[in-house]
Amino acid sequence: MEAEQQGLFSLCMIVKDEEAVLGRCLDSVRDLMDEIIIVDTGSADRTLTVAGWYTEKVFTYSWDENFAAARNYSFAQATMPYVFWMDADELLAAREAEKLARLKQQLAHEQNGVEVIWMGTRLFSQPTQAASALVPVHSERHPRIVRNGRFHWRGRVHEKLEVGTSAAMNTDICIDHRPSAVHTERNLQIMKRWIAEEGEATGTLLFHYANECFDARDYPTASASYEKLLQDPSNSKDERITACLRLSECYRELGMAELRLNSLFRSFGFGLPQADACCSVAGFFEERQEWEAAIYWYLQAIARQAAGPGERPVSQAYYTWMPHALVSRCLAAAGEWQQAYQYNEQALAYLPGDQVLLSKRKKLKQVLEMRRNSPE
Repeated sequence: MEAEQQGLFSLCMIVKDEEAVLGRCLDSVRDLMDEIIIVDTGSADRTLTVAGWYTEKVFTYSWDENFAAARNYSFAQATMPYVFWMDADELLAAREAEKLARLKQQLAHEQNGVEVIWMGTRLFSQPTQAASALVPVHSERHPRIVRNGRFHWRGRVHEKLEVGTSAAMNTDICIDHRPSAVHTERNLQIMKRWIAEEGEATGTLLFHYANECFDARDYPTASASYEKLLQDPSNSKDERITACLRLSECYRELGMAELRLNSLFRSFGFGLPQADACCSVAGFFEERQEWEAAIYWYLQAIARQAAGPGERPVSQAYYTWMPHALVSRCLAAAGEWQQAYQYNEQALAYLPGDQVLLSKRKKLKQVLEMRRNSPE
C-alpha cells in the first residue's frame, strides 16, 4: 500500500487546561494529519471534551513534573511513519498549511531517507506584554517532524528533542506560537526541585534557570547564575552571548552601569558583534545623550543585520526596522535632520503603516522644509 494511502503523519500533543486554544490549534492542522494523539496531564477544564471532538486517541498521563517523559509517552502512541509535534497555543496559518501539504505529498512519494524535518517558530507576545499581536517577537527553529520510534525528548522542562546528526530536511514552513499564559512560576518550581536533586545547576539547566529568574525579575539570582554560566565551558556560544546580553539587563535593573556596559562588550568575545548587542550598546549611550557614540553603535547594528542572530531566539526587530528607527531618533537629536529622515524612511520600508514612523516622517519633513526656506 502506498504511504499516501496508509497515512504519514501522527500529530502528538501534550496538554493541560488548554480548552481556550486547543480547538484553534487542531483546526489549523487537522486536515493534514492522519492521526491525532492528545495526552492530557491533568486538566481541570474542558480540554478533554475539546480533544474528543477531534480524535478518539485521547490519553491521560499522571503528571510527574517531567515534560520530556510526557512527550515521549505521546510519541509512543503514534502509529504513522512520521511524528509531528505541536503545543496547544500554536497554530499553522493557511499559507504555511499549504506548504506542509506540498511537503507531505513529496514525502509520500519519495521519502529519500529523511529522518528529521526542521521548521520555524514565530513567537508572538505573551498576554502580559504590550507588543503588537500582529508582529512576531522573535523566531527560532525546531525539529518538528521526525521518524517514528527513532528519537526521544530529554529535559524535565524546556525539553529538547534530540536528533543529533540524523538526515535532515530544512524547510521555510513556520508555526505561529501565540502564548495564552505565562509559565515562569511553574517552570521555576520544577527547576528548583531538579537542581536540588542534582546538587548543582550546570550547562543548559543553569542557562534555563537563569532565564526563568530573569523573567521573574529576580535580577540578583539571575545575574549570579549568568556569571556562573559564563565560567562554564560546556555552554554553547549562543547561550553565552544570550547570557551576556541578559546579564547587562540585570545590571541595568540593579543600577550597575559599568557592569552593564562591560557585559555587552563581553559578548564580543564569543564571535562578531550581533545586531541586538550593538543596539544595546547604543542604547546605553543614548540614555546618556551621548549622541555620537549612540549613532555609531546603531550604525554598527545595521551593518551586522545581514549576518543574522544564528540559532538564538532574538527579536526580528533588531534585524529589520528597529536600528533604523533608533538611529534616526539620535540623528534628529544631534541636529542631523536629513540623515534622520533617510533612516526613518528605511524603517518605514519594513513597517509602511506604522503610525509612529509616519508621524516622525511628517515632523522631519516639516523641519527640512523650514531649513530650506530659512535665510542663510
